[in-house]
Amino acid sequence: MTVRMGLVGAGPWATMFTGPMLAAGPDTTLAAVWARRPEAAAELGDRLRTPVAASFDALLESCDAVAFAVPPDVQAELAPLAVAAGRHLLLEKPLAFTVDAAERIAAAAEAAGVVTQLMLTNRWTDAVQTFLADVQAAGPRVLTAEFIGSGALAGSPFATPWRRQDMALHDVGKQVFDLVTAAAGPATVVHAHRAGAVTAVTLEHENGAVSHTALSITTPGAHGPMRCEAVTDTGRIVLTDPAAEDPVTVRERIAAGFAEAVAAGVSSALDVHHGVRLQRLLAAAAGR
Repeated sequence: MTVRMGLVGAGPWATMFTGPMLAAGPDTTLAAVWARRPEAAAELGDRLRTPVAASFDALLESCDAVAFAVPPDVQAELAPLAVAAGRHLLLEKPLAFTVDAAERIAAAAEAAGVVTQLMLTNRWTDAVQTFLADVQAAGPRVLTAEFIGSGALAGSPFATPWRRQDMALHDVGKQVFDLVTAAAGPATVVHAHRAGAVTAVTLEHENGAVSHTALSITTPGAHGPMRCEAVTDTGRIVLTDPAAEDPVTVRERIAAGFAEAVAAGVSSALDVHHGVRLQRLLAAAAGR
């Protein structure tokens, strides 16, 4: 089954990642692009040789599923409309800026019975899959994770107001929180503190494990990668760099996984409800 995808957004991430991924096939085909900036949509449509929809409604008419590459508040507004039209969702993270908005997307998707999947790109890498399997089998006790980068400094295409406003929490926090909760299980935020360009968050997992995380996207000269080390009952386990893997292979896995879920009519574990759980962690960290 080849899933006809409609892409919402024509910014840097849509141009560099989501658009090329969906257009590459064979499991997906890019049926149309729509963006709030018509000139950006036209440019991306030309680049990907894809029709440009005149409106969001026109996009919905052309596709089986919608992929979002827009700010969280825009996704929160449009995703329920796509669900109401019966379209499956390939969602960016975080789902929204608030827990209430994220829960509205999840409730609409659940009621409509559509397939949902989060664009948690690192989860599709061999490095993360191996790390998670090893840590889960070994019995995690303490995890130390970080993403320290400079991607939202002035001059970067990702230096958007929403990314700079909370100093990395909503941008890279969900990736780090996803990693540590996948490794050690459900967690609650017990402490969060911003120190300059870095936000530090400590989480306590239901199994008694503890995770210490550090996040930044405005540290000059820093370029990641995401790091994580777990102290387990059998020793230390270190994550290898997921960014070192072939991006084409990672994109193929994401698209194929979504197409398989749509064909089966069953979402994977990385669905909208997982997105709501991550949203609650982000909200708790932001409130402390």
